[in-house]
Amino acid sequence: MDLNPINWLNVLWGVVGGILLTLATMSLVLATRKQERFSRGHLLLAVLAVASAGNAAFEMLMANAGTPDQFGALLRAAHIPVSILVIATPWFVVLMFRAGRPWLAILANVLWGTAAAINFTLPHSRLYREITHLERVPLLGGAEFTWVSGTTHPAAYLGYLGVFATLVFVVDAAISLWRRDERRRAIIVGACLGTSLAIGLFHSILVESGALRSPYLVSLGFLIIMVAMASELIRAASSAPALERKVQVQQAEVAHLSKTTMLGQVSGGIAHELSQPLNAILNNAESAISFLDRDPPDLTEVRDALAEIAEQDRHACEVVGGFARLVRQGDRKSELVDVNGVVGEVLELAQKDLDRMGIAVSVEPDPGNPRVRGDPVLVAVIVFNLIRNAIEAMSSGEAAERSLTLATRGGDRDVEVVVTDRGPGIPETDRERVFDPFFTTREGGSGLGLAVSRTLAELYGGRIVATAGPDGRGTSMRLSLPSA
Repeated sequence: MDLNPINWLNVLWGVVGGILLTLATMSLVLATRKQERFSRGHLLLAVLAVASAGNAAFEMLMANAGTPDQFGALLRAAHIPVSILVIATPWFVVLMFRAGRPWLAILANVLWGTAAAINFTLPHSRLYREITHLERVPLLGGAEFTWVSGTTHPAAYLGYLGVFATLVFVVDAAISLWRRDERRRAIIVGACLGTSLAIGLFHSILVESGALRSPYLVSLGFLIIMVAMASELIRAASSAPALERKVQVQQAEVAHLSKTTMLGQVSGGIAHELSQPLNAILNNAESAISFLDRDPPDLTEVRDALAEIAEQDRHACEVVGGFARLVRQGDRKSELVDVNGVVGEVLELAQKDLDRMGIAVSVEPDPGNPRVRGDPVLVAVIVFNLIRNAIEAMSSGEAAERSLTLATRGGDRDVEVVVTDRGPGIPETDRERVFDPFFTTREGGSGLGLAVSRTLAELYGGRIVATAGPDGRGTSMRLSLPSA
């Protein structure tokens, strides 16, 4: 075998192979930087480029083969990169362009795969039962190539059918893109990729049938789609600075909108959370005045009322401080929080309401004392809202049925606080909507408590879900926060 390094035909294949390997490298770089779906698309493009480069190498070797057996062995081995091209092309279109019928891609793969399997069982590839003639054909410029002919094998037609099915898949995908008004992408798929396949298919048929004396040029055909994709990459790269500036402007707008939204939620949350301690302060102040008006004044009750006022005032200040930290960037408090301790403290704050409503309370603390990382005040606000929501849910029910269960459960990944009431329950269709701002299932409800609670939970990587109670009665609110 004489590769004849000064032969312009050999140089042409070398240049084609170099271009294809360069495009493969570009696609591999992009595959590491794109989102998952496009990453797989660019990875397949790199595979197609490498396979085309490998095919160019085999085409050059076959053009310089010296014997029928040598040509047949090279032709059989060349089916490895060609098989990669034929099988990967439909899935490249599916992943990169989200077009094409998967069943048609599978059919094309099966047809070609069967032919390729037969190929490796024969000495002279799937194309020939036997190569009977070999000659060197001269070209202009002093170049020449090896051309063969022989007895055709039936598997040759099966392979042609597989490539034709792939071509039909590509044309169908291009039509789909055109109908979706993605004209540029339709042209890339239909005109460029379709042309590459058509050149490879019909040129090979003409050469192998003896109608055309030519070396194999499948790699030159696939250079068309590779160059088209490269032009798209260059176009994307040239527009990247403008897109980056646009993204920066949009990010600034989103950040401003997010902060505005957060301020709105915080202001609503503060108003909602302060209503309870302020009402308690007002009630205790009025009670203290009435105790002082007695003759003689009941100073013990006055002292208890003032102590309650001080406690509620402290709680109000902590709530305001916790929410204020949310709007100061980088000043979100984070420390280890004892979940059992928070539940106990919140129960003390809610005890008067629980007693007033005659609600029996059952506490099931996790003996492992689970901890989470966050702001203890805001974690307490979440739990307090869940308890208050349960109290309000049972306000219209039978007094004997009113019961509340609080359970904490620690895990390797999450810590869960479950607040279960024996109220009327939440219809399944509304279990997600109750967390929307201003949506409420109770007359006179603000619709803010659960919305604020879910927002606070999500700030610390947690979540709240509403489910039916254990026996189908009432509601279980499940707060999950990442375990510390």
